[in-house]
Amino acid sequence: MKKFTIITRIAVVFLLAVSAVTAQTILREVKRTNEKELSVRITSSFGSVNVSKGDADHIVKVFYKKKSSDQVPELDLNYSVRNSAGDLQIEMHPEHSTYSRSKSGEVSVHVNDFNFRTDEWYVSLTDAVPIALEAELGAGKSNFDLSGLHLTELSIETGASKSTLAFDSKNKGEIDDLRIETGVSKFSAENLNNANFKRLSFESGVGSYHLDFGGELNRTVDVNINVGLGAVTIVIPKRIGVKVRYEDSWLSNFSIDDEFIRKRKGTYESDNFDSAEGRMNIFIESGLGSVKVKRSK
Repeated sequence: MKKFTIITRIAVVFLLAVSAVTAQTILREVKRTNEKELSVRITSSFGSVNVSKGDADHIVKVFYKKKSSDQVPELDLNYSVRNSAGDLQIEMHPEHSTYSRSKSGEVSVHVNDFNFRTDEWYVSLTDAVPIALEAELGAGKSNFDLSGLHLTELSIETGASKSTLAFDSKNKGEIDDLRIETGVSKFSAENLNNANFKRLSFESGVGSYHLDFGGELNRTVDVNINVGLGAVTIVIPKRIGVKVRYEDSWLSNFSIDDEFIRKRKGTYESDNFDSAEGRMNIFIESGLGSVKVKRSK
């Protein structure tokens, strides 16, 4: 069978006219064709990045919201389809920036005359095909509302940022390894069990972190949490059976709700761990920080 290939490449510097009527302008959209799966990589050095579910007929829509009349944001969008597999690469950078990618894929960004009024980007992805999503974000804000998408892979890496992640409905796909890595940041996640993962790893630097494991769970999953210098709160519904193993240093602080039974030093179990339909094995390692494990209804 003859291979069908579509390759689209855009490297554009946008200078948008000031408009009192239009707060958002569509910068780019890609229509869906014969894709059966999709790989997405989103990179941003600085700004506010918002990712959510779009419509079935478009692989992606990208919006840009202006902060000032003289801003010139940088958008590099590359898309290709090979053998019904789509590959989408999106890079978003502030004005006056130049960037390059090494052979290993690492992005280097240099900015002159930097303007700290952050660009606001809105990226909506199709819910019609399975998606492997990777996001690498620098400074700024990020909001990932991934409710309704069909995710098979998810990796989020943030720098100095304030970030949120939400799964208000169950992921249509199954994620083997969900990876989250944060730097100097404030990070909040809601309904993580709706992500439908088998294993989750969370690694933090300096900041405060809230991990809510609400959502649907009907199997046993593994969670690894590594806290550097920061405070993390872990919230788990009472219906879920939980085993917590905690490895601390003498500079860290750990607290856990009274309903958990201490089995031995550093190991705690909920009284429904053996009987619950959904169970979590949580391993926590903390350096110089604090960890709280709490129950919710």
